[in-house]
Amino acid sequence: MDMTNKLENMDLDREEIRRRRVFRVFALLSYFLAFFYIKRICLEAGWLQNWMNAMFVFVILFICFVEAFCHFTGLTYHKLKADGCSVWEPVVYFLCLILQGIAVLLYGIHDDWTGWQFLMLHFTAIYYVLARTGSLASGKSGILFLIDCLQGFITIPWSNIGIRLVSIFKRSRIVEDEEAEEYDEAKEEAKEQRDKKIATILITLILAMGICGYALYELTLASDAFYSFSYTIQKAIEDFFETGLFNWIYENDEYILLSIPVGAWLFGLIAGSMKKDRGHLTLKAFEDVTITWHQLPDYSAYIIIGSVCVLYAFFFATELIFMGAFGLYATQAHEASVRAVDSFWALIRIVLLNFAVAGGSCVVSRRALWENRKTRLCATVLFGFATAFALLAAWNLCGVYIAKFGLTPRRILSSWVVGNVLLWCILMLIRLYRRIPAARIGIITAAISYSVVVLGNF
Repeated sequence: MDMTNKLENMDLDREEIRRRRVFRVFALLSYFLAFFYIKRICLEAGWLQNWMNAMFVFVILFICFVEAFCHFTGLTYHKLKADGCSVWEPVVYFLCLILQGIAVLLYGIHDDWTGWQFLMLHFTAIYYVLARTGSLASGKSGILFLIDCLQGFITIPWSNIGIRLVSIFKRSRIVEDEEAEEYDEAKEEAKEQRDKKIATILITLILAMGICGYALYELTLASDAFYSFSYTIQKAIEDFFETGLFNWIYENDEYILLSIPVGAWLFGLIAGSMKKDRGHLTLKAFEDVTITWHQLPDYSAYIIIGSVCVLYAFFFATELIFMGAFGLYATQAHEASVRAVDSFWALIRIVLLNFAVAGGSCVVSRRALWENRKTRLCATVLFGFATAFALLAAWNLCGVYIAKFGLTPRRILSSWVVGNVLLWCILMLIRLYRRIPAARIGIITAAISYSVVVLGNF
């Protein structure tokens, strides 16, 4: 039995050593990936002509890097399935990433989309990493979407910012359990001896360089032949550092320096997501943290939601009066634009408020809105109004403004936002009565629809 356990431990140790070697290889490769990103996409002069090709190439390299890294560390799709994570969501997100890369390759950045398109491409890449490494809080897209975003952009990469250096320089050794204490003591003693030896060597080298430098100076003064010989050696050394690799490093020093923190962040995101030891919040951990927050009774929901719904009712009453007085259609471009813009931003704010109320009920109420018949009815009215807001915004934007004055890139993007908001409201209404993964459907639909829309030539 002891021999069996010992063999199993040795197998585990060897597997850990293999993983560390894989981490070391990909940590080194991440330097090249980050350098390509910084030079070819961010900073290179004349980047506008080559940016489209470079971005598509980077997307392909990034996906290959992540897939190979996961595969060689044992994080296969079968492993994801065994861990209870979605195995098809990573495929969906990397296909979305490829579609967005193709869109950039074909058309570049759409007019009025510059910041948004660049941000969405990076956001899709980060979310793909979380899905591929099984690091989404619920193991799949869901109601903890905002927490996943926080983890992907901040907590995981920044809490693992030094993992690349550790992966490169940390040494591996198989140690038996009974030898662990002796090994630690020997390791500490060896470290002290090594530090003393390094300090001694450094001091000796500094002294030797100073003495040799002074002697070289005196010898060149004493002999013209020696001066010519030393000058030839000096010139050869200078030529060596001004050609080949060293010359390339000198010409690209700014790209190299800037790619170091970018690569560290990138590797921290991917490797940190695999390790799952720092910067992670799971669904169970979230439930454990918030379990003491469930204090508000059901009548609190009646008061809050009821008050908001009364305000919404007054709004729609005044809106109907306004349309009756001034007409359903805007007669001028400026009027149509004002109506569309005002409706769009009002929709965003109102829907965010409604989802905040629903999400807050899951955290601070004793029961979620859909677990009680009366609160479910209140939530139905609330999201019925949200759906009406979305339909009003869609009418002002698509039925009036775009129908009369045509499409532009910004209007297409706004229509995509309004369409997804309308879908989320409908999904929420269905979720109140049927147990469907509403949040998951909404997130995946948004990712796919955006990736398809951005492929349009406009």
